Amino acid sequence: MPIRVLVTVTHPSPEAAEAMLAERIELCRRAEADEDGCLQYELFHSKMHPNRTVLSELWADKAIYDKHWRLQKEREKAAPPKPPIPPKPGEEPRRVTVEFYEQRIYQNVDAVWIAADPAERSETIRW
Repeated sequence: MPIRVLVTVTHPSPEAAEAMLAERIELCRRAEADEDGCLQYELFHSKMHPNRTVLSELWADKAIYDKHWRLQKEREKAAPPKPPIPPKPGEEPRRVTVEFYEQRIYQNVDAVWIAADPAERSETIRW
């Protein structure tokens, strides 16, 4: 089952967010192009909260993601990333949240979202 990873970073400032984006964009391109099982690897920059970025990853399965994570740690060991821009006085420190999901595809039937795969549908709950 595909694995969705969302990494939300709230940076101390919009400038810190821009610096991270500039540094990470090539890594994202390489992962998506070069790593087997990488279905999506994208960066998003919030227009509503300009100090927030989101990395969205989609991997073919858990084993593929684990392989990617080990490779990422090896790369960071060989070439440590630059430390994030520290907050200025009065700015909040950088915060990171990471979410993992098993991706399921849904469809809308009679104004209710249900799993597209009948084997994944609940017999007792419509939600």
